[in-house]
Amino acid sequence: HKTFIEWLVSRYAFEFKEEIASGKVKLIVATSNRSENKKFETVLNNLPVTVFYGDDENIPLRQLECAEEYSLKNIISIDGDDILCSVKAGRRIYEYLNINEIAIVKTIGLPFGMNAIGYKTVFLKKVVALTSGKLETGWGRIFEGEPIHEIAMGKYEENRNLRLTLDYDLDAAFFEKVISYYEDKIVIVSDEDLIKTILEKHFFEINKSLHDEYWVNFNKQRNAESNNSNSIN
Repeated sequence: HKTFIEWLVSRYAFEFKEEIASGKVKLIVATSNRSENKKFETVLNNLPVTVFYGDDENIPLRQLECAEEYSLKNIISIDGDDILCSVKAGRRIYEYLNINEIAIVKTIGLPFGMNAIGYKTVFLKKVVALTSGKLETGWGRIFEGEPIHEIAMGKYEENRNLRLTLDYDLDAAFFEKVISYYEDKIVIVSDEDLIKTILEKHFFEINKSLHDEYWVNFNKQRNAESNNSNSIN
């Protein structure tokens, strides 16, 4: 029985297996330096992934520390609670970041929890230098006002019932149902097949009720962080 983080890492390890093998891509779980996070090393020891321990409360700073530690030119950022984040989105971002004039790029149009974002390390360093304090909930606000290149992946995000992120027990029940349905094929399933199945099998019914509760809590936590930190916003 695999953990959710194993499934997330496995999906990206499969999508980028050739780039990982050739050294073009390095798969890293960038977590905080709390002692309990050492468990990641045990859980993920059979996968081609490195565990990096960085800043405890500032996620973009942690990413920058990680990128500088491993001399990474570009970063594709996948939230650890977005268990089935689109690997196709990751692939598109990877391709765009290799275009010199692109500093930051994100996908749009996929269900909540499936889009991804990426940026050049030099760009992240510039933005992080203008921030301080706790940056966890909604930390992407540090990019507000920046020219972000968007890649349209569909119009699925218009469906408020589709929720593919892990915050509550019902979210965990949702992911367990979906992954149990596909079993090992969850590693290779396409976005289109995955979304179609979630809709046709009514798996979305499990956690769709959390939509409003999530955003109330999200905004409350984000505002609390903003009031206790300094940033460009």
